[in-house]
Amino acid sequence: MKIIVRAELVTDWGETTAVEVAQFDRPVSELEPECLGLSLADGKQVLSNLQKFFVPAQAYEYCEVRSVCSNCRRQLRLKDYRRLKVDTVFGTVSVRSPRLMSCPCEPPYYLEGLFSPMSQIIPERAAPGLLLLQARLASKMSFRQVVSIMQEFLPGTEKLNHVTVRNRTLRLGSRIDGIELPLAVPLSPDNEWSIAIDGGFVRGRDEARPASFEILTGRLSAPGMKPRVFACVRGEVDSIAERLASLLQTCSGSPAPKVCMITDGANGVQSIHRQLPFPATPILDWFHISMRIRYLEQISKGMHARSETEKHTKSVLCKQMTKLRWCFWNASFKKAEEKIHQALMLCRIIVPQTPAFRDSLSHLDYRLRDLWAYIGSNKSSVIAYAKRQREDKPVSTAMAESAVNQVINARMCKRQQMRWTPRGAHLLAQVRCAVINGDLPQKLAAYNKKMSEMPEHISRFLELLRAGMEREPQPF
Repeated sequence: MKIIVRAELVTDWGETTAVEVAQFDRPVSELEPECLGLSLADGKQVLSNLQKFFVPAQAYEYCEVRSVCSNCRRQLRLKDYRRLKVDTVFGTVSVRSPRLMSCPCEPPYYLEGLFSPMSQIIPERAAPGLLLLQARLASKMSFRQVVSIMQEFLPGTEKLNHVTVRNRTLRLGSRIDGIELPLAVPLSPDNEWSIAIDGGFVRGRDEARPASFEILTGRLSAPGMKPRVFACVRGEVDSIAERLASLLQTCSGSPAPKVCMITDGANGVQSIHRQLPFPATPILDWFHISMRIRYLEQISKGMHARSETEKHTKSVLCKQMTKLRWCFWNASFKKAEEKIHQALMLCRIIVPQTPAFRDSLSHLDYRLRDLWAYIGSNKSSVIAYAKRQREDKPVSTAMAESAVNQVINARMCKRQQMRWTPRGAHLLAQVRCAVINGDLPQKLAAYNKKMSEMPEHISRFLELLRAGMEREPQPF
């Protein structure tokens, strides 16, 4: 059996060209399991050959159309031809690219100048589909693994290296950095938006800087919408509050949305809500409070009591720690303060009979004072968690913790031990967040649209220049 794959190229004006893409011989006498159907190498060959016919034909057709002025319909003057290599998903293709002289009557510049139609379409010598594919893969695995996978499944990638993949991914990250997209279906302005923020540390590669740096990561959610992940590195953005404000205003479609910000009370995070241009309700993460109380419960239950006094003290402290959790859960600060003061009093007036019990009392005293200092520094963020949970609203940074695992740990830390610069980690985090949110192509399209728009001052200058050229000269 002989298999011949042919293709027909039909232009917009009806010209047809038939080409032979590939040919495979499968003799019946030599049929083996490995020769059954097309192999991966055969499929790569078919795709590579088809791309080598398809892309030059597209380029020729487009250049033929662009060689005529769209306004006066005259043929543009040709300067020369150049060979242009374009990286596509199915290999690198060389096309013949003409350089033309633009017509003075053609927008947007209304000037005579040299331009290349193909360079305007493919300014980076790489197809957008290839850039998006490499960015998606690089957001999930290391750059070298991306190269090995693409070389395994795609044709024409033998010369691809990890440096090219890294540069293209980070360049795409710099383009979508700061671009926020509105929701496809606007939500009600009465909806309350919840934003949870947490941080994760990655290892730095610059020995002159600290060994690790922090990436702030979080998740934005509201009833009736898919949660959105965001991330940024301190120092790589002008203001974290401005970035969050832009995200909230764009998603909500309101200049002053209703927002509650859930944090763990860490330095540099708890004050972000005060820097927003609209009011936001701060909420201290219940999980961090609960874990601190849990530690107190473990200390009190693990006391080695020998004498009757020690046993009675242990029993009283265990009851106080159990009641302390209920006080904070229901925002009973006065009762919580009383319980803590009573427990501190017991820790200091009881005379222990054994060294182990004395150490436990000292440790419990230290942790109680640490808890009260933590609550005191974040007192304005402590709320009635029981009431909020009954309203089916978030009370912890669990959704931020999951965002840290998705954005940072899965790509930069735990599963893939790497060293990063702050700039590189920030840009890769933008790509990974866009891939998780599913809006990477839309953000890139928004960037291209923004770049294609002519600045107002340049547009005004061209209008004045055109008016001056059309003005008739005045006689002396």
